[in-house]
Amino acid sequence: MKNKQILRWLIGLVSLVGLFLVSSLVTPVKASAANYNASDFLTSAQVTNGPDFKPADTIDVQYKLDFGDQQLNNGDTITIDLPSNLKAKKVGDTFDVVDTTGTVIGVAKVTNDGQVVITVNDALEGKTNDKMTLNLKTQYRGDDFGEKEVDFGGGNQSTVNIVENDANLSKKGTLQDDGTVKWTILVDRREISMSNLKISDTVANDQTMLQPITVYNGEWSSNSTYKRRDKINESDYNVSYTDNGFDVAFNDTVSNLIVIDYYTKINDDQDVNSGHKFRNKATMTWSGGTTGGSNSEDANGSVSSSNGNSGIGTGDENGEETTEEPDEDDENTGTIDTDGGTDEVTEPEPTPDPEPTPEPGEESSSSSSNSSSVASSSNSSSSSAAVINPTTDSSSTTGTTSTNKTTTAPANAAPKKQATAKTLPQTNESASDSHALLAIGVLVATLTLGSGALLRHWF
Repeated sequence: MKNKQILRWLIGLVSLVGLFLVSSLVTPVKASAANYNASDFLTSAQVTNGPDFKPADTIDVQYKLDFGDQQLNNGDTITIDLPSNLKAKKVGDTFDVVDTTGTVIGVAKVTNDGQVVITVNDALEGKTNDKMTLNLKTQYRGDDFGEKEVDFGGGNQSTVNIVENDANLSKKGTLQDDGTVKWTILVDRREISMSNLKISDTVANDQTMLQPITVYNGEWSSNSTYKRRDKINESDYNVSYTDNGFDVAFNDTVSNLIVIDYYTKINDDQDVNSGHKFRNKATMTWSGGTTGGSNSEDANGSVSSSNGNSGIGTGDENGEETTEEPDEDDENTGTIDTDGGTDEVTEPEPTPDPEPTPEPGEESSSSSSNSSSVASSSNSSSSSAAVINPTTDSSSTTGTTSTNKTTTAPANAAPKKQATAKTLPQTNESASDSHALLAIGVLVATLTLGSGALLRHWF
């Protein structure tokens, strides 16, 4: 009797061990994610615009990576370290990395002003000869002028020439979370003596101006960074609002930097997230200078409701390699001065009350009748872009705008909506593995119980 019990225990133990063995075979073993540095796969890197840049201009850089036989798996990361004298234009920006079919194969993030990290997903499993082309938006990190060598490593170098900006006027827009646009005009950037100074601003048809404007004395904290100092007394200037903007005239001669802020409401909510570009124009006239006559200068500011991240595949096709060219929507580029905030606490600035929207990139372009003005090309609205072209081997299986322009006063800003987390669905692969494991477990358990019953019957 004792031998029968021992035999039953042995059969049960063997069945249990078999169950664990079958489970380990059916359940796939996930390899830990690998961390790669782009310098190990770099085939070329260069500055693709310029070579002359004013402080805070966008410097476009392009990286090309070739991973050869190195397979990239789900969760692997690729780190790109920017050259020491360049900095990322927008820290925290994220963008999709796509292949030639538009399939997202990873997500890139600007983790700090000197680094971009790409995290790939399972779309690259089983593929080799992956090639990536990344276009990133950067700026010069220093505060000096002259020719500078940009060293990408691996013998890849470019030369940029940082030049002074001689514009007297600049304008830029920044899309706000509440769906308004904040416009900032820098007046008398070079701080020359200007008498009879007047600014005329024209709001485009896709926006409605929100009164009032706020006017500050400004100061430069670097060659490209300004700060608001103190608010100018309203008795020192006269402002008149029109159906599509405003005119402001200063009573006395101006010889220092002046910062003008105001807001516009977007007329069509659908434009906010559609990639639409909002544009406004400012014109400055004054007397003085070497001739003593009348002078005029324009600045055209623009802001996009999208960062403009995009990508197309590159790599070998019919024996030839295609190359992605950087965007060049505008021929002329200029400076977007960096907003350094306010030195002193001032009254709150007016904002309206529409629905909140994601924050996009910003840009500005300009032209001048007697001197160049602050500007930025439209392609600077994109902080970065990436593309990849994986070659699959035999084991791969993946394959109505309102024109109402009535000037209105802003209301209090509405609170932001809370984002709702979404639960990701179970994939077919994980579901089938789970079902197979369950079926095998039931089969082993049935065999174990059946064997025990037979032994009890026989012995």
